[in-house]
Amino acid sequence: MSIKILIKFEGNLAGALEKSSKLGVPKSWQTKTVGDVIGLFTKAYNAKSDIQLVKEEMHLVGEDGEKIYSDAQVSTTLGDHCDYILKPGVHIKHTSIATIPVNAAGKQYVKCKNYGCQKYFDEDASSEENTCQHHTGPPIFHDTIKYWSCCEGTKAYDFEGFQLIKGCNAGTHSTVDPSVSIHSRHTVFEGAEEAGKVVADAQPILKSISDFNEQEGGPTAAGEFGRILRQERKSSRNEADGTAKCQRKGCGQTFLVEGNNIDTACTFHQGQPIFHDAVKFWSCCPNKKCYDFDSFMAVPGCSQGLHDDGVIIL
Repeated sequence: MSIKILIKFEGNLAGALEKSSKLGVPKSWQTKTVGDVIGLFTKAYNAKSDIQLVKEEMHLVGEDGEKIYSDAQVSTTLGDHCDYILKPGVHIKHTSIATIPVNAAGKQYVKCKNYGCQKYFDEDASSEENTCQHHTGPPIFHDTIKYWSCCEGTKAYDFEGFQLIKGCNAGTHSTVDPSVSIHSRHTVFEGAEEAGKVVADAQPILKSISDFNEQEGGPTAAGEFGRILRQERKSSRNEADGTAKCQRKGCGQTFLVEGNNIDTACTFHQGQPIFHDAVKFWSCCPNKKCYDFDSFMAVPGCSQGLHDDGVIIL
């Protein structure tokens, strides 16, 4: 299954212009490196700019500010529908040939491809000697949360913490690629049926933001929420029982129109919702930032007043 990412270049080189592009990276590219993906961006950028970017001299930074190794594999590093910033500077984590161990016969060890392992092992050793602690399900990146689909109860918010999550299954090391890449949705296993099938090495598609938005379509949770907030006030009264639903931001309680609607009945937000990348907060409460929509909606209001049924004068 392919992944879609956004790469932003902030033009932080003398004379360089800012640029943002959406990239569709096909499933066949999951064994390539992050540097290869950077190369797609720099190739398109250089074709229209006097300032030429060198992919080997650039690196990506995640939404949480964490640097991403350019020699890391796409399938275990880049998340679906995630944003990345392209910055100058080399950032690689290369294991030199000299540091890879060899067995008694002089044969070099190979890297285990089980989820969460990545250790080097001797293919000629017995299965008892090649015991592997690994994960059985693919990784999921959702906003800034990172976890393994087989261990949903253990979550991390940075890549180092994610890599430290202990494997949940004991078995033997393997050189077989699991062939399921990172996804941001719980439907990650939909790609499992396609694992192992031969896929043509399709060229990833570089799209402008406008093209991507036109093709993707549909409102985001933030966009839909903003649309609701911009609606004109309408009566929410239920004439049958004399109740109404409060229209104040951050409240939404059902209350009796005549009776308990006093000056301190409603706790609400005076400001507007701010959604920036994966961060969500109210403009009136900038210190209470959230990374998922449910937590954002649970942030308590900072002001008190009458409940708003869309009719009363506030």
